[in-house]
Amino acid sequence: MIFDRMVGEEEGLKLLFKEKAVEILMTIYYENLDGKNVYIQYIASRINSPHSYVWLMVKKFEQAGLVETIIEGRTKIIKLTEKGIRVSQRIQEIIEEFIE
Repeated sequence: MIFDRMVGEEEGLKLLFKEKAVEILMTIYYENLDGKNVYIQYIASRINSPHSYVWLMVKKFEQAGLVETIIEGRTKIIKLTEKGIRVSQRIQEIIEEFIE
């Protein structure tokens, strides 16, 4: 997804962030911008990562105050907090620096 667009010297971005963690956070960010509900399984299939890893990262993001989970029936919907939105916007700015 994000890292797929990078070639050559842009590989430096991978040195700054854990690739899958950024992909998880930015998937939530992009989908929330589009007004869509985001689920663990959706993220896992979108970034080709195990459900258990995505769930672990979402819990860590929740502990860091970046996301919140809302239970609707038996499903947990993941939404960014205000802090999560700010962090995601800054990550987007950094990504744009590397792909320009």
